[in-house]
Amino acid sequence: MAGATDDQHPKRWKWRLEWLAQTGLEKLAGAMPPALAFRCGEALGGIAWHFMKSRRQIVLRNLRIAFAGDFDLPELEKMARENFRRTGANLFSALRTTRLTAAGVDALVDLENVEMADEELTRGPGLVLIPIHMGNWEILTRIHRLLPAGHANGAFYRPLNNPLLDRRVLANREALGCRLFSKRDSFHQASAFLREGGILGILADQRVGRQGEIVSFFGRLTRASPLPSLLARRSKVGALVLRLATVSPGKWRVAFLRPDPPIRTESCMAAIERAIRASPSDYFWMQERWRVYIHPNHTIRDWLGEGKSGEKPHRALLWLPGAPAGWELPADWIHADVIYEIVRTGPVPPRDPHNLYGRETRFHAGPDFGTREALVAFLESLDRSAALPIDFILACQAPKALAKAARRLSIPLVSLPPP
Repeated sequence: MAGATDDQHPKRWKWRLEWLAQTGLEKLAGAMPPALAFRCGEALGGIAWHFMKSRRQIVLRNLRIAFAGDFDLPELEKMARENFRRTGANLFSALRTTRLTAAGVDALVDLENVEMADEELTRGPGLVLIPIHMGNWEILTRIHRLLPAGHANGAFYRPLNNPLLDRRVLANREALGCRLFSKRDSFHQASAFLREGGILGILADQRVGRQGEIVSFFGRLTRASPLPSLLARRSKVGALVLRLATVSPGKWRVAFLRPDPPIRTESCMAAIERAIRASPSDYFWMQERWRVYIHPNHTIRDWLGEGKSGEKPHRALLWLPGAPAGWELPADWIHADVIYEIVRTGPVPPRDPHNLYGRETRFHAGPDFGTREALVAFLESLDRSAALPIDFILACQAPKALAKAARRLSIPLVSLPPP
């Protein structure tokens, strides 16, 4: 028991320091006019750009997938840098917003097409709201004040890792009259809340892992939460997506978007995509949205399902140097939505339009890698040689140097066992 108690001390100190840091930043931001807080956040985001290399890679990878064919790589790199600045501005402004009065929040917001909420509530007793990680999203915690009166408001809530901050956030939300649902609450509780006239917010734009429904998002197959559409259908209520975009420093516009009927996960994600496209620099791109959840026992077929393909296929690098002679990619790793590019030793054969993997395959000659830096540079050059980034690397008994280089570039690698 003593050992367990001792192990908790570093965490408690970490939680306290995080609490103090956030409290101090909130007070600092709260003392500033909104435009100044926004500009300070921009500056902090610009500084973070130089130090957060892995996040830079994730943001650029997301933008390359979302806007492949719309912008070239130099333009996307500028967008990535601007997104760091805008994210800093929105996050620092959100710290300021937590301490504002209701009138202070109202002064920050322009409203657009709020009549959509009235229309939906005339068709059903309640309403599913789908907010997005976009803009100063602390404003969205007060959004119930902008909605028709007489309806209880609630939200699904993911507990924070820091219990001190978590208790404070919960207290703030509940003080605003918001009923909070967690993943431990039953589906029927949320459905009953909607059928009784409640307005329920559910975040659904970020990745969800293996449990989500396979949909197309920005033309790329991925998985998304079916919860908003499922609750709307079961409760016989409508659903609206909430967009929050920057109008000027310290000022944002809230707008609603209606998913195309019938309400399905695919139509909800399409509405979220339209919202993001309206102001891509305001979106939180720092989470790897299109990550593939694969490992030797969970293949790309398990992740993407059978027989589906999207407008923007996945890129896989098949690494043959060091593999046993005659080794071939197992059938479970062959999928119609994946373009396979092969790295091999020796001369590169001509492209075969009728290759084993169903698509024209690019071959790359693997050079003699004298250093890890040379291997990283080689992988980076392959990654940047096409509009879409490399999504994952497959190798038989992957060498440690390859694993380390892939990790440096935030590219998932699966090391498959020999036959």
